[in-house]
This record gives sequence, structure tokens and C-alpha cells, in this order.
Amino acid sequence: MNKFSLVLLAFFLPVAISYGDSPEQQFLQQVYANGGKTLYCQEAFQPGDRVSVEHIYDERRLAQHFGCRTSRLCQSNQQFANATRDRHSLFPVTRRAELDRRRTLLGDLPATTATDSQCGYKQAFQVFEPPRSAKGDVARAMLYLYDRYDIPLLGTLEMYQRWNRDDPVDDEERRRNNVIEQVQGNRNPFIDEPNRAESLEASSPLNMQFP
Repeated sequence: MNKFSLVLLAFFLPVAISYGDSPEQQFLQQVYANGGKTLYCQEAFQPGDRVSVEHIYDERRLAQHFGCRTSRLCQSNQQFANATRDRHSLFPVTRRAELDRRRTLLGDLPATTATDSQCGYKQAFQVFEPPRSAKGDVARAMLYLYDRYDIPLLGTLEMYQRWNRDDPVDDEERRRNNVIEQVQGNRNPFIDEPNRAESLEASSPLNMQFP
């Protein structure tokens, strides 16, 4: 085979692209090395499966809090970077749930709102209500960010306190907390002491305006 043929062969061969170094993939490899279940739909997955990673605190709204027009423009802000990379705020979700949740606020919806037949969550215009099995996980992650980084809640404190009570900590949440401590060096205290949520005080909500 001549050099010209080798060049053509190299050009047409598929190129293997590795995404293993992305923060999201690192999170999955570190925290879910043995597999797990997605947050909202409770679908089992194994390492290498196609799973999305969701930031509980919307990045665009977090960027707004730190005075940035977009999350991309906020990458140099160390507080923003620390909050968005914090593993306690990241969760594996299905691609469909990620799309339904995107750019919505967390909240309670009327009982008459249609429930997703597969995953049990509700959604209406710009509002997303997790299934009961995920409400406690969401609340404790949000309260952790609120307390640790002094950022406004996306929703009311009363709602997250109620979600925390209605969906108690389970063994998977404790396992995840233990693993993240090993990797990141700190724990989510609202998982270790759920009653801690009742001692928090509300602050002014973030004024959120997006197209």
C-alpha cells in the first residue's frame, strides 16, 4: 500500500473521541463507578451508558446572581465555578427528563396537572415538580447550595423544607454522600442531619427574568 492510499484510509476511518475528561463524565465515573439510577425516572444505568448530568441549580440563573450575562462569561468567577462543579449539586438524569427540566423553576403544581407516565414528574409553563421519590434529594441539594454558597433559593424555603420532610433520606443518598466526601472532601450536612433544614431562614428570592 502506497503513502497516498494510507492517507486516504486514515481520512475515512472513524475517529474515536474521548469525553472522559469532561467534568460531567468525571462525576459519573467517580460517584457512580458501579452504576446507579437516574434522579427523576429511577432508571438503572451502568458506566458507559448514555446518561445526562443535571445541575440542580440552573447555571444561567446562578450566573445572573454573580452579575454575568451568561454562564460562559462567568467561568472565570471562582465562586460560580465552585458552585457549578460541586458534586453535591449534580445528578444523573435521562435525556428526556433533562430536556423537560431545562430552564424551568422547581415548584408545586396543581393536582390536576398531568403527570409523566414513565417518571412521575409534572411540568407546566416554566415550572417542574419532581416525583415524590426525588423531592427530598432535590431539596437537600438545593438547601446545601443555599447554605454553603449563600445564593438565593430557586423556590421558597417552606417548599424545600416540606419536600425534605416528605421524602426522607435513603440508603442511596447516604452512599452518594459518603463517596462525594471521599472525592471532594466535604459532606452535605442536610443528608446527615435532615432536621437542620428547619433552622434555616429565608432570604430575598432571586429576581429571575429569562426569555
